[in-house]
Amino acid sequence: MKRSRTLLMGLCGALAIACAGTSIAMVHATSMEAAGMFAGHKVRVPAQAKAQLNAQPWWSGFEDPAMSRLMAASQGRADSGVAAACIALKVKTLELVYLENTRDAVQRQSSLLRGSAPPRDDFAKQLDVRKAAASASIEKLRAQRASYIGYLATQCHMSEAAMNALLADALQDKSLPRFAAEVPRELPMSVLSNRTDIHLAAALYGVDATPDADAWPAGAIDASGEAQAIDMPGSPLYAQAVAQARDQVAAALQRLQMHSDIAQAAYARVVSARAGFEQSKARRDRAEISEVQLMEDFQGLLLDLHVLAAANGELALAWVVFMGSIGNGTPIDAVADSSATPMPFLHKVSRKLRNP
Repeated sequence: MKRSRTLLMGLCGALAIACAGTSIAMVHATSMEAAGMFAGHKVRVPAQAKAQLNAQPWWSGFEDPAMSRLMAASQGRADSGVAAACIALKVKTLELVYLENTRDAVQRQSSLLRGSAPPRDDFAKQLDVRKAAASASIEKLRAQRASYIGYLATQCHMSEAAMNALLADALQDKSLPRFAAEVPRELPMSVLSNRTDIHLAAALYGVDATPDADAWPAGAIDASGEAQAIDMPGSPLYAQAVAQARDQVAAALQRLQMHSDIAQAAYARVVSARAGFEQSKARRDRAEISEVQLMEDFQGLLLDLHVLAAANGELALAWVVFMGSIGNGTPIDAVADSSATPMPFLHKVSRKLRNP
């Protein structure tokens, strides 16, 4: 029993750190840096801070030192791809922690069953299947992490060993990048003035594309999908370019809002699961349930934590896509299309994400 409790305390300690690091769905305060990124958005920023905010790169909204170091080392090459790889690497690191803890819990159950009757006839066989599946997934995650390290090393012009050293502390703290802003409900049309394609279209058709010019239509961009016709002076082809850009931003905003909702739901479920697990520990201490059942409940908590990490990774990646859509950084699809290096993290941070 003493060895069991020591194992459990170690696992729960690691999980407490990891859970705290993955709760980015609960960020409510809008940081000054992130607020300055939404051109024309109704956010109060002191006048003396505006010049500093305008100079901040878009990824500073993540307030992540490791990501900033990677961006500096990559010298602006495929900045959205570097951010996505950083996010995916941290997600997979957390998933690896949870799967290794799951395998340890299954191994503990197998040890406890030796010389005693299992809860049901096929339980021992089920444990063998779980352990094999966890081991296979662990190897897959390690390979994925290696691919992200390789991609980042290439983009940052350094060896993989140097990249591992650069990210060692960041991966050890079991945290995900946080974008320090609330998800916007809508955006002003003037946000499109940051986009390169709008600048090119304006130059081609001789239109003044500054945000306060008469060429900009009134109204806002939201995620409803109910796009209104754009009525603006000048070439109809320019209006068409603006409408297309607006639809892309609306789609990115819709994606961002969807993943925010999923992450919020996943976080709420983890809170409930952690409370349930604490109750299970108390019941085990009162001899109301067995250690085998406690390990079963522990694996349920691990699964919910796994889902939360994946959900928050998807949310962080949705921020990257969104910031690219409003003209901050290279659009992530353009990075994927132009890169000679396979990047499986793009839009696939958590293929197995279940719907909370």
